[in-house]
Amino acid sequence: MAHGGVVVAAGHSLAGFDEAKSGIDAGIRYATHIFNGMPAMHHREPALTGAVLADERVVIGLINDGIHVHPALVKLLWQLLWDGRLNLVSDAIAALGKEPGTYRLGERTVTVTGETCRLSDGTLAGSILSLDKAVRNLISFTGCSLSQALRTITATPAMVLGIENTKGQIAPGFDADLVLLSTDLFVEMVIVDGSPVYRAS
Repeated sequence: MAHGGVVVAAGHSLAGFDEAKSGIDAGIRYATHIFNGMPAMHHREPALTGAVLADERVVIGLINDGIHVHPALVKLLWQLLWDGRLNLVSDAIAALGKEPGTYRLGERTVTVTGETCRLSDGTLAGSILSLDKAVRNLISFTGCSLSQALRTITATPAMVLGIENTKGQIAPGFDADLVLLSTDLFVEMVIVDGSPVYRAS
């Protein structure tokens, strides 16, 4: 069912194509983590995935670590959604930034190996992706420009949240919440309300 602009699954069942279309018509405007936890899209049954991709009213969230979604599919998504419909997300858990190894996080044990974080059965346990890495990946996977990539984590999510008049761009009257990147697109400084709160060591 639709609730607050998101899809709520009942039990373990997810909406099919027709149900998803009804939800979109009722006001759903955002799809979380495209392809992940969704039924496979088939040419005769587009499923939930096909419904949200085909409808221009829906913004799509993508975990762009190259693991949750293959880089070739990321490129296809970009070709379809480049004009303001793609939102890069990290889905990062508390293992982000940790050295490779095994950690107890809450009630679960996770193993960090370079680019992934997995449960003991091999299932992905969220991600260890930072947003600056997601931006670098998008440029690498698709050949898009820096300004296009930055839009997916600034103006687009601001629009989804309805705060595009105060956040999402650098302009007079907008909040002075900024992230300064190095020339190779790593975070150098974070500024909140005009004051630095983080500097890279």
